[in-house]
Amino acid sequence: MEPHELQEQTEHAHHSGQKEVGLTMAIVAVLLAMVTLLSHRSETEEVLSLTQNVDDWQFYSSKHDRAYQFALAAEMQALSPNGRESALRNFKISIDEECGVPAPKGCTSPLLKKSPVLQQLIAEDKSAASKTEKAEANSQETHSAATGSAPEKHEKPSKEGGGKEGAIQIQERATERQEETKLIERKTDYYDAAELFMEVSIVLCSIALLAESKTYWKFSFVSTVIGIGVAVWGLLLR
Repeated sequence: MEPHELQEQTEHAHHSGQKEVGLTMAIVAVLLAMVTLLSHRSETEEVLSLTQNVDDWQFYSSKHDRAYQFALAAEMQALSPNGRESALRNFKISIDEECGVPAPKGCTSPLLKKSPVLQQLIAEDKSAASKTEKAEANSQETHSAATGSAPEKHEKPSKEGGGKEGAIQIQERATERQEETKLIERKTDYYDAAELFMEVSIVLCSIALLAESKTYWKFSFVSTVIGIGVAVWGLLLR
């Protein structure tokens, strides 16, 4: 090949912008690799979160069913002549399974509102407990008057630590994790869309090299900028 022909081909390659297109393809390929990595990690995180969410809901169902079964047992025992103590014990277990320890204010057994038998049992128990407290208070006042000393105040021991989760707490955690799973799923969709735009950019650059036209190369910048914007939007989702 003559020297002037080599010079003409060099000038033609430079004029057609092959170096610029090749550099653009390399940069977009790096961006594509980064977005693909984000997409894969997000998909893995989504699967793990979804699995944990399913476990939480199954655990909630198990705890709620146990609370219901113990409440049913308490209802049946409350109807028997000598089953009051056993009924109260099973009812307490039902509350622990449903509400946890310590139980949130207003939380109770899932069967209480539907069972007049249990409502009567709890009302009688509260009445008996109130009478016992009054009797103890009167006894302390009588003892204080006889001895001339102030009545002693017995503080209830605080329950710090050693708590137990109930169905209510598990349900709240499962609901929160479900929202987190939805957020991760949305992020994955954004990363996949960004990956698609990056691949389109590489295709446009390839067409520009084959057709020796900078028009497709210029279009690749548009798809690249859109892809970057979509990926950043996915990263900023909260």
